Amino acid sequence: MVLKDNNFQIVVPFYNDEDSFETFVEILNKMETEDNAFILLDNGSDTNEIKKIAENKRKNNWTFVRSEKNLGFGGGIKYAAEFVEKEFVAWMPGNLKLNPSDVYEVIAKQKLDEKYLYIKCARKNRPKIDHLKTRIFGIIASIYFGKKIFDAGGTPNLIHKDFFSIEKDFPKDFSFDVFVYYYCLLNSFKIKRPSISYKTRVHGESHWQKGLISEIKLTFNILKYKKQWKDISKIKI
Repeated sequence: MVLKDNNFQIVVPFYNDEDSFETFVEILNKMETEDNAFILLDNGSDTNEIKKIAENKRKNNWTFVRSEKNLGFGGGIKYAAEFVEKEFVAWMPGNLKLNPSDVYEVIAKQKLDEKYLYIKCARKNRPKIDHLKTRIFGIIASIYFGKKIFDAGGTPNLIHKDFFSIEKDFPKDFSFDVFVYYYCLLNSFKIKRPSISYKTRVHGESHWQKGLISEIKLTFNILKYKKQWKDISKIKI
């Protein structure tokens, strides 16, 4: 499926996960998209294996960038956004729980018709326990932040590139997605929540999601950011 004149590029960070990177690239190389539709980021991996794969399998529909140090998930998205040449920046994880072809198609079908637009896909076909934890977090976060928050970890996300020019420190960890969602809620963005199917991880394991304790820790980290995030959200793009 080739959809011309799309006004977005999709950032995908990888860290020490060459197996997922190689599989991801193999999928991209079978897709028909515009040139550089995807920007693949090596987010400070400990070896050059990802870089070697990128050099050997390069095609025009994706480009490769590397940070010499790990910037965290949010920091990596902000860094890679500097290489986006289109008006909108989208991002997704590289863990293959999402098919990049599905992501490209879902976003390409959306009408990117205004600057104050935020797309955050709603995840479906997830394990029941994951869905339950997401609902519990949504209830807690909605009460605490005073905004209705639903599937805060939903991905892919898309926002106008000007968002990344805000001269403030964004969250560098995996709370970044929740922060962007909260910013858009506070600033009355038009928010679209198209559905997208999830599947199980293909290679390796999560660098942060290592059980209930890690998830609770991230939740508390997110809750303590309330004042800082509210202050940042006063800055308009």
